[in-house]
Amino acid sequence: MDREKMPVELYAIHTGYLDDEIIFRKRLQQVSYQRYEKVNSYKIKEEQKRSLAAGVLLETILKERGYDPKQIEREEGGKLYLPNVDDFYFSIAHSGEYAVCAIADLPVGVDIQQRRNTRSKIARRFFQTAEADHIEGQPEEKREELFFRYWTGKESYLKLTGKGLFGGLDSFMVDMEQSKIIDPYQHQDIFLKEYHCFEDYYISVACYSSDFSTFIKKIYYRL
Repeated sequence: MDREKMPVELYAIHTGYLDDEIIFRKRLQQVSYQRYEKVNSYKIKEEQKRSLAAGVLLETILKERGYDPKQIEREEGGKLYLPNVDDFYFSIAHSGEYAVCAIADLPVGVDIQQRRNTRSKIARRFFQTAEADHIEGQPEEKREELFFRYWTGKESYLKLTGKGLFGGLDSFMVDMEQSKIIDPYQHQDIFLKEYHCFEDYYISVACYSSDFSTFIKKIYYRL
């Protein structure tokens, strides 16, 4: 009997509840040693909060699914995974005041970016020519939004593959119309889902499955 397929799910947490130093310290003592070390590797408090929030979110989800967060390992490229588990994958990201986690039964990647002032012209340096043309062909007020949509789409795919930025943002294309990633070196479809849940934030999830949840399934404000 084939096992039941799990849809690609997206979770999010707001970092605001970690403003309280007592709560911050309490949560820091509750996460795995690996996450504890990761949080403390940051020097800026806001970065520590984002890292801790991402760890709390991921480890809560893993425990709910019956996995031990202490078993998490990191690939050479930085991708987190559970060894000897071939039907449960996850990816985390954080930006601004939010951390997100995507889970699926196939490899998955997620990225979130808070909107900020940027020069969309840098797309010409990092993206494929057709993508940069698309951005530059839009009215000026639309270019920044489109830039972040492309950026999160590309980052989510690189997190799926585990290559990170070393994979090269111009080595593949984000197809906005088809909601897919076009990679000439891939022999299977890579699907893309955008979420517009929080004002001034862009979220993209890439997966080999097209069965995405329509909305963020759960938002943990206090754990």
